[in-house]
Amino acid sequence: MSALNDPTGGMAAPSDSAILYRTLHSQPAQLVIEGHDSYLVTESSEILDASSGPGVTCLGHSNKEVHQAIIEQMQKISFVYSGLNTTKPAEDLAAFLIEESQGAFAKVLFNSGGSEATETAMKVVRQYCLAKSLLSNPPTPAREHIISRFPSYHGNTLGALAISGHPFRKGPFIPYLSAAPISFVSTCYPYRQLRDGETEDELCQRLLQELEAEFEKYDGNVAAFWMEPLSGTSQACTAPLKGYIPGVKKICKKYGALLVMDEIICGMGRTGYLFSWMEDGSVEEAGPDLMTCAKALGGGYAPISAVLMTAEVAKVLTESGGYNGGFTYQAHTLGCAASLCVQRIVKRDNLLENVKKMGELFFRSMRQRLKDSPYVGDIRGRGLFLGVEFVRDRKTKEPLPPTSRFGGRLLEYAWEKERVSMLLGMGTVHKDGKVAGDTALLLPMYIITEVEVQEIVEKFARSVVAVTEVVMKELV
Repeated sequence: MSALNDPTGGMAAPSDSAILYRTLHSQPAQLVIEGHDSYLVTESSEILDASSGPGVTCLGHSNKEVHQAIIEQMQKISFVYSGLNTTKPAEDLAAFLIEESQGAFAKVLFNSGGSEATETAMKVVRQYCLAKSLLSNPPTPAREHIISRFPSYHGNTLGALAISGHPFRKGPFIPYLSAAPISFVSTCYPYRQLRDGETEDELCQRLLQELEAEFEKYDGNVAAFWMEPLSGTSQACTAPLKGYIPGVKKICKKYGALLVMDEIICGMGRTGYLFSWMEDGSVEEAGPDLMTCAKALGGGYAPISAVLMTAEVAKVLTESGGYNGGFTYQAHTLGCAASLCVQRIVKRDNLLENVKKMGELFFRSMRQRLKDSPYVGDIRGRGLFLGVEFVRDRKTKEPLPPTSRFGGRLLEYAWEKERVSMLLGMGTVHKDGKVAGDTALLLPMYIITEVEVQEIVEKFARSVVAVTEVVMKELV
């Protein structure tokens, strides 16, 4: 039975593998032996990588210039413990990011992945609040509370899960998370939030009022508000409404809380701007106090993430005596060398403009190709960050039943039949502790061409049509 016609599972993981796969019963787990440009090469075929693995390989696979930068650094030294020393790649990468931030940030910490970046940012928030309380005259209680959004996803370590608004990810670990001083407000999700007759500006104001009410509820104890400017897998590339981010920043400033932005998946050029919030306003209007980034930061050539902070945050930490934290592989020498090369190529080759140009073509072509698809409810995002939400009824926006496995079948059909990769979201409709809703994310590489854009659109659309035909028959 093919994956398309099997509602219970897909391709099984190799039974002789010593790896415990992420999904034990339906892991595709094909062996990838090499890659080039926008393609993965398996033992039997080439796959058009429309998810960039996912959202990481912004320069494509096997960029020789990045390879050479890593080799040259390895020939000098591969690892230096950042607790005792620093390196030129780390110093140069930090200087590059601070300069490109247009005055938004003054200092940076490097880690190995997005979840580590979230953990680090949480520690910075806590120590900033402790320092502010001790440095004030007279001393005041340190703020503790964090406001996050629901749904949201900020990483898979326990601290990151604590501030994530996603029951599926958090469920097994609730006993370890329940004591955390964290509350949640609604995300910005116009597709499902707009009421009859309500304008987008009115919805934006309603969301901001909800956030301000949450600040009032905790009466001077809010340390930070945590958000993704564009939601990732928790809400499939949902972009903020006009005025939302500047409004959020005003509220944080009014109540003396830090604004923390998670740009782990949506940042470092994915939307056509180095940082996605730059599309929503100037540094003064939209810039955060802390920002996390990863994925496209290193392009997949080495694990790396970063936490950037304003001069004010860095100043308070410095006056308090320093930062209490760190990881063994923090500011890894090869990771910094690879990332610096990736970011210099993105700038030199004007790839952010290509992201904008190809992104416009991508959205226009996808909307045109799927405009008559009965199960396509919404196509959203920015740049090369495109999300598609599937629904059973386009008018009522009723989600497809989980038993249909629409998303899983789509992923499997696209890989098996169309030879194209994509990323599934984690559900968008939360009710009675259950999650429903099928979404797909497409995150092509920044080097993508017009021909490849059209190829992705066609392959994805054919996959949607094929799965729709089967599921429609089953749901009659």
